Formats: sequence, C-alpha cells, structure tokens
Amino acid sequence: MKLLIVGRFKGMGGSERSLISLIQELKDYEITLMLLKPPKNNVFFHNYAGKLIISNLSINWDKIQFIHQIKTVLQLNNEISKADIIISVSELTPTYISWFLSRWHRKKLLAHVQCNLNQWIQDSNHWFHHLLSRWIYPQIYHIRCASQGVAEVITQYYKVPAENLSVIYPAFELDKIIQAGKLPIEERYHHIFEKPTIVTVGRLTHQKRFDIAIEAIFHLRKSYGIDANLLILGEGKLRPQLEQQVQDLELTKHIFMPGFVENPYPYITKSQILLLSSDHEGFGRVVVEALALGCPVISTDCPSGPSTILEKGKYGLLTPPGQAREITDAIAQILTNPKLAQQLREAGLQRAKDFSAQTVAQEYKALLTQI
Repeated sequence: MKLLIVGRFKGMGGSERSLISLIQELKDYEITLMLLKPPKNNVFFHNYAGKLIISNLSINWDKIQFIHQIKTVLQLNNEISKADIIISVSELTPTYISWFLSRWHRKKLLAHVQCNLNQWIQDSNHWFHHLLSRWIYPQIYHIRCASQGVAEVITQYYKVPAENLSVIYPAFELDKIIQAGKLPIEERYHHIFEKPTIVTVGRLTHQKRFDIAIEAIFHLRKSYGIDANLLILGEGKLRPQLEQQVQDLELTKHIFMPGFVENPYPYITKSQILLLSSDHEGFGRVVVEALALGCPVISTDCPSGPSTILEKGKYGLLTPPGQAREITDAIAQILTNPKLAQQLREAGLQRAKDFSAQTVAQEYKALLTQI
C-alpha cells in the first residue's frame, strides 16, 4: 500500500518526533513524505531514509502569490494521484489542500488533529480558518485525533460523526528518550540542580502559562519556605514579559530561562518535578516523556490530553488551570513526601509504555486497514 504523508513543520517539535517515530514502525508500507515548507531546523528529517519531498508552499492567505505556488500544487497533485491513501499530518491549510486534491482524484484522506482545533483558531483570530475548517473537516473521510478531548472538540464544534473519528495517541520512541536522558547537561547549568528543581518545557506563549509557573514558585517560597528552582526550557515572544515578572518577584536567583534546548531529557531526568501549566493542550507530549524518564508530573487539568495521560490523577497530580496556589500546593506535596514521589516515579514508568511507538503503530495499522 502506498501512503502519501503531507505536512508542514518547524523541524524541532513534538509533532516531528512523533511522526518520524510512527513512520519508522510502518515498514510494510511504501511511504512518501512531502513537506509543504522547508523546516527551519531539519534535525528530525535529515536522517529520514524514505522518499522525502520538500517544497515551499506559502500558507499565508493574506499574501499568497498563487502564480508562484502552481509548481508545488502540481507536484502535490501528482503525488496524490500515485498514492492509495493520503495522510495530512498538519492541521488547517495543508489539510484543506490535501482534501481538495484528494477529492479530485477520488482518494481517501486521513487527517490528523493533534490540538484543540477550535481554541487554536480562536487564539489566531483568523476568520478564514474559522469558516473554512467548519466546511472542510466534516467532509474528510477519516480523522485521527491525538486524544479523546481533541475528538470531543471535533465532534462538538465541527459536527463530525463519531464513526469518522479515531483516537490514537502520538508515538514515542521510549528507548531513545531514556538513552537521551542519560546524556550530560552543560556544565554551566549544574548549579541549578543543587536545589530541588521543577522543570517546565515549551514555547514561551500565553497558552503555556509560564507566568502561572513563576507565580507558583513565588508562593512556594513565601507560604512553605521551600527553597527550590524553576527551570524553563523554551523560547518565544513572551520572554521579555516573563523575565520582567521574575525580576518583579525577586526570583532571578531561583528561576532560569536558558532558551530552547535540543535535548531537554537530561534536564527532566535530573529534576524532581515536571510541571505543565498550560491553559489547553492537544495532547501534552512532554508529560509522557517525563513519565518515561521517571520524573513525577504535575499538570493543569486542561483540555485535552494531560488528564488522559495521567488517568485523572492516577499517574500524576492534576490542578485547575490558571491557579498558581493549587500548583504550589501540589509541588509542596511532592517535595515534602518522598514516598509519594517514588510512587509517582514507579507508576509513571509503567504508564509510559502505553505510548510506545510499537503500541501506537499497531493501532495505526489497524486504522489503515479499515480505511
């Protein structure tokens, strides 16, 4: 069976890791991977051994010069004509284009949705996506959702029948994550781990609510007298505001923001807690990574993935979104209770196995057979 996988990536995130992990398990299929835009960081694709096509299709609909995109569209059209199943692994515009050309060739399209699509469109405030997504997504042959929460959003806001949806988790190469977690960290960061450390990972955007994480550390010191550090791994447009907040709360000696780190796993391994403070997530990939590395997890009970991963608190602590003091209490609970911390570490290691690339690939193969 010939599969054409169409996507658009930045080249350094969880979606890229998950896709490559899944593709490596689909050895029985003839796969062509077509990227509609050159990745800014090709770290996840330069070792890809299969057929790889990198094009440059603009998806900024306010500026798109259609005449300059004809070559890419024709190339995509040609690849779709040769494939048995088309898989769009990036939401919105790549899916729109894949859907249109798939219908032209009467081919079946499997679209991935890995985020809270409705919330994402609202945050972008783009009327075009608001209208077009509600027209196209109900007509897609089948949609693979990263979590049950994502599926519920697709059903509620896009009126997609439940029989046209499947929930299949992102794939994780657990062995590679564990091995990467054993690598040394940069020497200049060793001093951070001389104190109990809470680590949090992600782009510095409002969705991730790192301001809440910073506030939680302030209350941890003030209310509990616990001297701990917060390590924020990531880069983004909110860095100036977050740095100002750290200064205003006089936490410059306790909160560290080294920026994007290509391999965050050693930092998670050495930390006492992984914190996810988001307002919403499609899945919450870093939660599974932390479980696999034996790091206890605290996450907001946000839509859509963390509660599913942690099974409503069985494998980690859940707190209400936007509540810094609730996060503070959860941090203190783990740092002052070694028995609880050890229980969470052991349970998390077992839970992580449910997200292995081998397990996910079996479910994905079954879905492809049904399609």
